[in-house]
Amino acid sequence: NLGRVLHSVCEGKDVGDTILLIATQINHGKEFILKDNELCLPIAKLNMAAGKMAIDSCRHKTAYAYLEVASSYQSSTQLHDGDAANSSCKYDEAEIILQRILKEARCTKDKLPSYFVLSQLFQAQGKVVDAYGTCSSILTQLGETIPDSIDPEVVRAMISETLRKYDEVYCDDWLGKKMEDYTLRYVIRFYLQMSQAAFFSKAPHIVAYFFCKVAQLSLENGVCQHTPQVFLQLSHIIMRSGNNIACAHRIAKNAMALSERFNLSDQMTQLSLIFINAVGHLEWFHAGVQRLRVCFDSALSSGNAEMGFFCALQLVIFSILSGEKELTSLLKDIDYYLHLLETYKSEISKKYLLSYRETVSMLIDKGEATSIEAKEYLGDANDPGNKFMDTYYCQQVLRNFWLGYGERCRHFAQKGFARIPQGKYFFHIIKFYYGLSLLDMTKKKLNCVRFKEVEEIIESLQVAVEHADSNIRNKLELLQAELHGLGARHNEAVALYNAAIASAKKSKFIHEQGLACERAGLYYKKMGCTRDALVHFQQAHACYKEWGSSVKVGAIQRELDGFNSIGTNFI
Repeated sequence: NLGRVLHSVCEGKDVGDTILLIATQINHGKEFILKDNELCLPIAKLNMAAGKMAIDSCRHKTAYAYLEVASSYQSSTQLHDGDAANSSCKYDEAEIILQRILKEARCTKDKLPSYFVLSQLFQAQGKVVDAYGTCSSILTQLGETIPDSIDPEVVRAMISETLRKYDEVYCDDWLGKKMEDYTLRYVIRFYLQMSQAAFFSKAPHIVAYFFCKVAQLSLENGVCQHTPQVFLQLSHIIMRSGNNIACAHRIAKNAMALSERFNLSDQMTQLSLIFINAVGHLEWFHAGVQRLRVCFDSALSSGNAEMGFFCALQLVIFSILSGEKELTSLLKDIDYYLHLLETYKSEISKKYLLSYRETVSMLIDKGEATSIEAKEYLGDANDPGNKFMDTYYCQQVLRNFWLGYGERCRHFAQKGFARIPQGKYFFHIIKFYYGLSLLDMTKKKLNCVRFKEVEEIIESLQVAVEHADSNIRNKLELLQAELHGLGARHNEAVALYNAAIASAKKSKFIHEQGLACERAGLYYKKMGCTRDALVHFQQAHACYKEWGSSVKVGAIQRELDGFNSIGTNFI
């Protein structure tokens, strides 16, 4: 009777957070309610509403409890229960719930939500082959043709055709055309989910094919809440090609603007991450870091652990590239993420985090006091489908450059050039460090071929700086300064060293400000300008100390000690 009275208080009314108290009180009489068929359904709905209220306020364990109770009242709530179990990393329990729903469902249409959550569950556990297979099977049942292999030339033509359709169709009329077909919306979702799995298990051009396919479906059938993600992914594959950079940026910004037309609070973390992955390097790295911190917190608080750790991965690499965070603090952040992964199981995220940790550890003290037992795992280095090798080569370039191992830096840079698409932001970062390393070789022994190669790198950075000035300008100016220094063009070299230092400082790249000061100091030392050399080495020392690299502080200190040994009364 108390249950009936309490339910009558809130039935059909918005009682706010009070619904949590009412549901809790009612659930004390669960065993009696289960015997009352008339009360089961409305009390199940009450608990679902309480669960949703808890989710909206980021109380996910509480939400899980309400949804679990609701599932005992009514089997129709089982999908929500499975989704909540998945978000809480209770993968075995989630799979049991989903398989039970799939067994009870009558037709494919009824099974679509459960199959989609199941594919997400596989992806979260790193079972990308199972995730891909689940999506492929459902799409085939829905009439889609999923090819086993695709000619890369066909995909290139498809990208061009998709862009042509986009420019032709994207207008206010199309934006006002809603995609009403329930099944088609799930086709879109399964293609997007399958593309994510394909990224880790298929060749890049196959991933591009799926994104083009889903983009064309959207252009033909109108917009829905998944359309922003579709076109963010399209911008990503355009950017990877290295062509139409401005076009990719425009499509990505249009997609984010379109997301504002829908209530996409549950998708904003994922959309922001895709935007940053696709075109975030065209905007200031530090802005991306701040956005990624918000995305990580939001994803974890909403129960989307997999997306949260993808944000963490991008956050760490942007922090390394921008020098945004002192290295020992960054190392603590990485260890915190690794600790969380003991609960939120994600082998994919762990693999990349260990690689980034190795880099930071080496930059601090060559791993002498900061290394841990767990190490990065490469897998089959000769497997062209091993996506981790792209990251491994990039990290090796960073480590070996900063530690002064020029030959190893160049070796891994050349390996990276053979694998990494020109449109990926790391491509230009590797070119920068590779170019400086080539110049170091050329200083020892003049080589026209290397000289020409550096000039080509500078030309490519001149193009890149048009699209990403805040992230590229200081790198371009430093390469130019070094080249002019080799060519005995003193005035030009000095002006460009000063410009590189100023640009790095403006972009708050403390490590690259230190690098420009160090290179300027070495140049002045070679030219016999002792006072200028000392000033720049002191500035480099301060920058590297702020960055937190004991390795680089030690290297500069040795330069300063050399000055101290000959006195400080300079001409």
